[in-house]
Amino acid sequence: MSTPQNDSHIPSEQLKRGQETAVPAIVLRVTPFRESDLIGHLLTPQMGKISVIARHARGSRKRFPSSLDLFDRGTARLTVEKSGALGVKEFSPSHSLVRIRHDLDKLTLASLLCEAFDLVIPEHGGHATPRLFEILDLSLNAIDEAVDVKGSLRATFIALASLTQDGGIADVSSATPGSRALSHLLDTIERFCERRLMTRSALKEVIKRAAS
Repeated sequence: MSTPQNDSHIPSEQLKRGQETAVPAIVLRVTPFRESDLIGHLLTPQMGKISVIARHARGSRKRFPSSLDLFDRGTARLTVEKSGALGVKEFSPSHSLVRIRHDLDKLTLASLLCEAFDLVIPEHGGHATPRLFEILDLSLNAIDEAVDVKGSLRATFIALASLTQDGGIADVSSATPGSRALSHLLDTIERFCERRLMTRSALKEVIKRAAS
C-alpha cells in the first residue's frame, strides 16, 4: 500500500491508480450503494467537489467512525480504484456538530446549506472552492453554536449570499437579511441550477418558529 500524502493540492484527476492522498473535506451528500457501500459528495479546498465511493462504509466503524455522515468535517484518505473511480479509504471526523444533529431547525438549515452548495458547485472545480469550503465550514459551525433560530437563519443567509456571489450567480451584498431576502436567494439558486431544493419545503416552519 502506498503511503498517504498530506497534499490537498493534488487534483483528483492527477492521482495515479493506487496512490493515496489525505485531504480536508466536508460531507455534502451521501447515498447508499449496494449492500454496504456509500457514494459521497465531498467538498474539499483544492480538489473542489468530488464524488467518492466508500467501500463497506456502513459496516466499518474503524475506518468510518461516523459512517460518513452528512455535515461531517474531517480528513478523507483518498485513492484511485482499479475502475478509475475515486474511493475514500478512511474518513476521520474532526467535529460532528452535535447540536445540529439534535435540533430540528438547525438540522433543516444545515441540510439546506449542504444541498445548495452541492447543487451550485461543479464537480472538481472552481477557482473559488477554497473560499467556499471555508464559508461552509464556518457557517455550519455558526448554525451549530447559534443560541436561537434567528441566529441560525442569519448564518444560513450569509452563507447562501456568499455562495451566489462567489459562484457568479448574483450579488446580494446590499440585501438586508430576512425571510424575504432568503427566499429570493433560494429562488435565484433554483433558477440558476434549474432544479428544486428538496430541503426548502421544511423552511417555512423554521421561519414561522423564528417569528413567534
